[in-house]
Parts: sequence; C-alpha cells; structure tokens
Amino acid sequence: MDNFINLLSYGQSYWLDNLTRKKITNGELHRRVVEQGLRGITSNPSIFDKAIADSTDYDEEIISLVFEGKTPQQIYDALTIKDVQDACKILKPVFDESGGTDGFVSLEVSPYLARDTQGTIKEARRLYAAVGQPNCMIKIPGTREGIPAIEQMLFEGININITLLFSIDRYYEVAQAYIRALERRVDLGKQVNHIVSVASIFLSRIDTLTDQLIGHYIIPIAENNKISRPELMLGKAGTATAKVAYQHFKDIFSSDAWEKLQAKGANVQKPLWASTGNKNPLYNDLRYVESVIGKNTVNTLPDETIELLANHGNLKIDAIEDNLIDSKQLFPELKKLGIDIDLVTRQLENDGIQKFIDSYNKLISNLTNKRIKILGNQASAQQISCGKLEKEITAAYASVDEKQIGRLLFAEDPYLWKTDTEEVKEISHRLGWLTLPDHFKENADNLIEFASEIKNGGFTHAVLLGMGGSSLCSEVARETFGTKDGYLQLLVLDDTDPAAILDIENKINIEKTLFIVASKSGDTKETLSFFRYFYHQLEKRTDGNSGNNFVAITDDGTPLTKLAAQYGFRKVFINPPDLGGRYSVLSDFGLVPMVLMGINIRALLSSAKQMEDSCDSTPASTNPGISLGVVLGICQKHGRDKVTFVLSSSISSFGFWVEQLLAESTGKEGRGLIPVNGEQLAAPEEYGKDRLFVHMYLPDDNNEMDEIKLKILEEAGHPVVRIRVANKIALGGEYYRWEIAAAIAGTIIGINAFDQPNVEESKKNTSNLLKDWSSEGSFKTSEPILKSENISIYGGRMTAHLATNNYASAGEFINSFVAQAKVNDYIALSPYFLMTDYRKKVLQTWRQEIRDELKEATTLLNGPRYLHSTGQLHKGGPDTGLYIILIGDEEIELPIPGEKFGFRTLHMAQALGDFRSLDDKGRRVILIHLGKDIDSELNKLHLSIRVVNKYSMQQEVL
Repeated sequence: MDNFINLLSYGQSYWLDNLTRKKITNGELHRRVVEQGLRGITSNPSIFDKAIADSTDYDEEIISLVFEGKTPQQIYDALTIKDVQDACKILKPVFDESGGTDGFVSLEVSPYLARDTQGTIKEARRLYAAVGQPNCMIKIPGTREGIPAIEQMLFEGININITLLFSIDRYYEVAQAYIRALERRVDLGKQVNHIVSVASIFLSRIDTLTDQLIGHYIIPIAENNKISRPELMLGKAGTATAKVAYQHFKDIFSSDAWEKLQAKGANVQKPLWASTGNKNPLYNDLRYVESVIGKNTVNTLPDETIELLANHGNLKIDAIEDNLIDSKQLFPELKKLGIDIDLVTRQLENDGIQKFIDSYNKLISNLTNKRIKILGNQASAQQISCGKLEKEITAAYASVDEKQIGRLLFAEDPYLWKTDTEEVKEISHRLGWLTLPDHFKENADNLIEFASEIKNGGFTHAVLLGMGGSSLCSEVARETFGTKDGYLQLLVLDDTDPAAILDIENKINIEKTLFIVASKSGDTKETLSFFRYFYHQLEKRTDGNSGNNFVAITDDGTPLTKLAAQYGFRKVFINPPDLGGRYSVLSDFGLVPMVLMGINIRALLSSAKQMEDSCDSTPASTNPGISLGVVLGICQKHGRDKVTFVLSSSISSFGFWVEQLLAESTGKEGRGLIPVNGEQLAAPEEYGKDRLFVHMYLPDDNNEMDEIKLKILEEAGHPVVRIRVANKIALGGEYYRWEIAAAIAGTIIGINAFDQPNVEESKKNTSNLLKDWSSEGSFKTSEPILKSENISIYGGRMTAHLATNNYASAGEFINSFVAQAKVNDYIALSPYFLMTDYRKKVLQTWRQEIRDELKEATTLLNGPRYLHSTGQLHKGGPDTGLYIILIGDEEIELPIPGEKFGFRTLHMAQALGDFRSLDDKGRRVILIHLGKDIDSELNKLHLSIRVVNKYSMQQEVL
C-alpha cells in the first residue's frame, strides 16, 4: 500500500492494464480504487478476448444478446461498452477529486482502423457517445494515419489515449497534435480545461525486439579483434526510450506555446508507460516501474506487476532522470552496431497493430462460435471439412483477413476483382446486392400491400415471365414453399418451347392471372415474346384493359418501362440499377413473386439481414459467406472445381438458383466453378480428384443415407461443406451466404464475378439465325455426322475426326464422343424440349450411367434456361466440357405477335445458336436431333447407348 501512495506523491498515477466483468462485479476494482489508489484502467482487444473467452461471467448477457438478434460485433460492442461504463462509474470519484485529470477508463477503436483516418474518427465518435461517461478515454493508435484523427477528436472534446507508441519521434508528433487541437479550440473560444490525453509508449516490446537483434552481434571476445560488447546494451532500449521521451515532454510542456494554453486552463498530455510487465525472467521484475517514475506520468500495470510492486517495489522520486546521458547515447551506439532504432520501432508498430487484429479476430470468432452454440437448431450452421487442402485453406483465411478483403467487400470496393478502369467502373455499378436486406426490409410493407390488392382483386394465378436470375429464384420459391391459402398459385415460364407455353396456358384461367414481366435490361427477347403472346391471348378474351393483368420488374428507363406505359400495365417495379440479375433475388425480382404466393418476406429478409450481419466484420474462418467463398476459390485453384450439390428433398430446387450463380459468376477467362446439381451420390471410387461436395439440408428431412455416403467420401479425402438450413424461411440467409461466397471465390480465382462476357454470343447467333430464317424460310444446317433412323447427330470442328469412323448405331457414336473425356472433364446434357417427368427420368438415368462409366462429372439443364445460367461457363470457363445438345421437332407453332417467326422457330434458333457459339469457341459439342416423337426417340437413343455399354463391358470381361 505504501508503494502506491509513494507513486502518487512522486507524481505518477498507476492504472490497471486489465478490465474484466468479474473485477467489476466482485468489488475488486472498487477496493483497488479505495485501498490501493488505483487511478485508471486501460483495455484492448487482447484483454477483452481473455476476459470473455476464459470465463462464464458474460454468458448470461451473451445469451440475451444472441436472442435479441445481435451479431458477434454487436455483442462485443455491448459487452465492452457496459464494462467500460461500469468501470467509469467506479472511477468517477477519482475523476472528480482530480479535477477531471485522472480516473479514466480507456476503450480502443477497432484495430482494423489503425491506418484509416476517417474510419477512426467515425468510430471514436460512436464509441465515446455510446459509453456516455465523462471519464471515458478513446484509444487511438499513434500511427501516421492516426495522428489527424487524434487531433480532430481532441478538438471535438473527446479525451484520447494515444496507443501503440514506440518511437521518440512519433511521441513528439502526437504531443504536437495535442497542442494543435487545443490551439484550434482556443482560437474558436472553446474551453480547454476539460480536455485530457495520455501518450502511451510501449516499453517491454522495444526491449524484446532490440535484444533479439543485439543477440545477433554478440561474439566471444577471444574471437573478436575489436573489443566490442554488444551484450552491455541488452535490456536498455525500452527504459532509454522512456527517459528520452520524458525530456521531450518537459521541453514541449514548458514552451511559450504551451504556457499560453496553460493560461487558458489546459492540462498537460501525460506520458503513459505501457507494456510494463517484465517478459524476460533474467531481468529485474520491476524494471519498467522503478526506473520510469516521474512527475506527470502514468504507468499502466498488469495484475502480476501490481502484486510485485506491493510486495517488494523499491521506488525513487524522479528515477526517470537517472542515467540520462547513457540513455541518449544508446541509440547512436545501436546504429553503429547496425541496429536502426527507427526501423525497430516501425516494425513494432506494425507488429502491435497485427497483434491487436489477431486478438480482435480471435474474440469475434469466439463470440461467433458461442452464438452458434446458443442458437442451436434455430439458426443455420456451416461445417467445413477441407480434406487434404486444410493447410492451404487455413492459410487462405489468414491471408483474406490480412488483406482485409471482408472490409473491402462491404465497402463495395471494385478493385477486389479487377484494376482495369472500365471493368472497375462496371463492377462499381454491380454491388448494390450487399445492402439489399436493409433496403428491401423497409419496402416489405409496400409489397405486402400490393399482394393484398392482387389477392382481393380476384386473381388466382401469377405467371413469372423471365429468364435466368429473373426466373430461377421464383422457381425455387414455387417448389420450396408452395402457395399459402388464399394467395396466388405461381408458375414460371422460362422456356420458349411451344409445349412449355401451352402447358402453362392450360393450367391457368388467363383472365384471373397476373403476369409478371421480369427483365433487368428490359429487352430480353424471350421475356418480351412471352408478354406479347399472353397479352394477345388476353385481348382476344377480354373487352377491358388487358394491361391490368401485367406488372413489370425492370431497371429505370429500360424499353420495358416504355412498353409498360404503352400497354397500361397495372404497376412497374423499378429495381435498383446497381445489381445484376443473378444477385437480385432479394430485390423486387425475387420478392414480388414470393409475396404473391403468401411467403413471409419480412421473415425471409430478416434471415438475409442476419446473414449479412454475420458476414460483415467477422474473421474469415468463422465468416459463413467468406469462409465458403475461400473454400470454393482454393478448391478451384487445386483442380477441385466440380461443386457437387447434395440437397435435401425440401430444398432441392435451390440447386437451380445456385447453379446459375456460380456458373455465370465464375465461368470466364478459361477458369470457373462447375456446379453439379442433381447427381446422385456414389462410392469414392466413382469420383476423380476434382470434386467439392456441398450438403445443404433441413434437419427435418431424411438425410441419413446422404450423410453416410458423405462421411465415406470425407474419409476418402474429399472436401465436404455441410450447411444445416434451420428452416425454409432461412433460405433468405442462404441466398445471401452464396452471393458472398461467389463474390469472394471470384477474387481468389482472379475473375470479375459480376459480368457475363460470353452470354451475348449465343444471343447474337440466335439473332443472325432468325434473320436468315426470315429471309430463307428455313435454317441452314450442315450434313449430319450420323443419321440413324429418325435420329440425326451433328458435330462441330472439334468432333470432325469422329466422322471418319463407321458407326453401327447412334449409341456407338455417342460413346465415342464421350470417350474423349480426359481426367477431370465433365459432360453436359442440354435438352431443348419441355422437361416432362418421363424425359427427366431418362436423362437423369443416362447422366448417372455416364458418371459411373467414365468417372466424370455430369450436368443436366434444359435450354434455353441454361443459356442464362451455365451457358456463360460453357463458353467462358475451362475447356473441360463435352456438350450434348438434344432437340426435337415441335409440331405446334405458336405465333409471336409482331414477329415473322413463332416460338417453335425461336426455340430452334436458340438451340442452333448455342451450338454454333460452342463450336466457334472450339468446344467439344454435338447436337442430336430426335425428330418429332421426342419421347420414343430419346428412349431408343438411351437404349442404344446401353446396348453398346453392355457389349463393351462383356468384351472387357472376356
């Protein structure tokens, strides 16, 4: 006790370098203030990490905050701010007794802001206001970028603890910043007597690094011609820094400039000695206490050092003035030796920032894990088994955090993906999806009101007319949720096959149907053709305003907005322009169809918002979206680019949407992720080393067999991602998780995740084919490579060599074609006809047989849907695909009002146009024409393939 009283009488305050909830609640802090003369408290991320992770003191409040919907960052804020508030109240008598110059509790800004001036200013204001106590100090690192923020905050009247100081020069700079801030206040007639600041110089860290460097120069005298004793300089740099800095302090705060401020009531900015726990057991355990005692200083001590001081401290007044000449000479002597103290302190500054970042990340990760555990089955959860890539993926997490990719993503920084000026400009207009959960939650009431109007208006069905991102999210909603009683039955039309259009028409009462014309660009050919057809059908059956049965979803100023005005649409939903179609699911494109079905879009958006909060400001390893994106990107770099989805029955349609998101976002520049949706799981021997398995499941579904098989695959070394989706409405969060993942995967793969440079190629070829048809009345096609009864097979340049062989059947040719597959290739089946249950069954069986026979991945998606989905990947991604386009002759032609051609012709032109695009790209592609009886010929084709495979297997046995 005497030592603490002596410290105060010698002019030095002691502060505690530790703050925990337990110290507050058990009365320890109060006792230290009353009995030991404690004058202040400091904290930092490392201190709070230990306090929260190593105790149960915070658990009750954490549980409460979790169920309030708080994110890990918000939980951290709440816990630390409360601790600081309570500690401030305990120290308030010290603050009052000292006239407002002591009794402070420090709270640090995020370590990620150490190099961000404006971010620091914003955060300091927020924290100071949140604590709301006059004896709160905000800690700001004394970096070059931190100095302007320090000056501004002091000018605004916020007390600042300047942390992470190592260099004498930097100390001088922050002292001058303090004086400038006070001078600015005086110039404006503001009070300065309540402004308090300390400058924290970290002592033991200076010795730790300097001693390490000195050790490199220590050589036994017998082997050294020059009698040099570097070891005599060991353990001196830290205290020498304090002593020299203190001389600067006395000079600065006795200058003429200072005396003018002092006359206005200004308080000196006290040096604070930080990092004063001895870390070298060979040194005096109180070396950073006993040797740095001086007037108008603060020493912030850890618990262990306080105990040592009370036990055997030997204190001397003005000890900081001792050995001053030696201290000043130390740094030139170190430089002669080859150690530049300026370089040492710069390294210490960087290391100090990183240590606090690491502690902060660890703390947020701990809170994230606690939150997941508390929520249990009420929240979605993600598990990642990296297989043999664990080391690379763990290193990638660290690199992502180091590069602050998460912060840059949520700051909507386009340079994450590309640096080309034009590409940067384009990307900057495609990042609005990041804040959609915030924006559209506000508009949910308007959409719900609209749905009520439509429901009460006698409508029974809604038909979504759209392609790609405009339609696939609606398909997921339709198949996953169904229609709530009293709401509209939703149908989705994204197929130009006349049979598909008639199938929709036969299911609706057209006069009681609301048609949703959805197109971001407003000029999507298929979508506008659908509109013209159904508008014409309505005109034939109604006398009133047919436009009343139509609404549009598009960007502002598109051709569709003009069309809607011309035809008197009931409503036009103008979507934000800064998001692409595949990232628009949480905008009007996805929400309008959902709300018409009676889906609780408020809850869905709340789920998305929860995921947004979980992905923002959370370290990569525990960040649900970023960690997934890292796994996708690293797997792609190591050849595991076949993202194989295993989806439980209730959410199986989610694969349609995520398939498009990954394929169109990453499939370009010869790289990309190949989503494999709908393939049945098999034994490990059926797969190559190109797979990443993703299991998304609802706990209430029967997932037992899938999990058994996945466990076997995991044990065989395949990476497996498991995502337990809490419930169907939690798909709102899954949409957001996967959008984040696709964006992050894009940065790792090195592509622009927001363009689709090759999609236009098929559109252009389709347009040219339609022009030719309009003038010629037919399509020009080459001779088939093979004609077998009613089946004709056409090949491109890369399959021309197959035409030199004689084939006994179509099955033999197709087997020769797919046999070209190399290791880690994939086979894509792309049927251009209505996908009936029977056709799905045949094609699904065929793809499984291909997979089992060749050990290659397979995909199955019908056209023209896939043109706006995996089509970009087929043409822009890696040249590892073998493409089989299947077409048939539709007997029915449906006219498209205003066009010379009908849907049958458009449909055929799209198939031929894509075939031409793939061929132009040098892809391995064939087109199989099944004639008029698609079902019969498809069955014959499949049987022919099976016969050949069976014969081949018999030959292998023989």
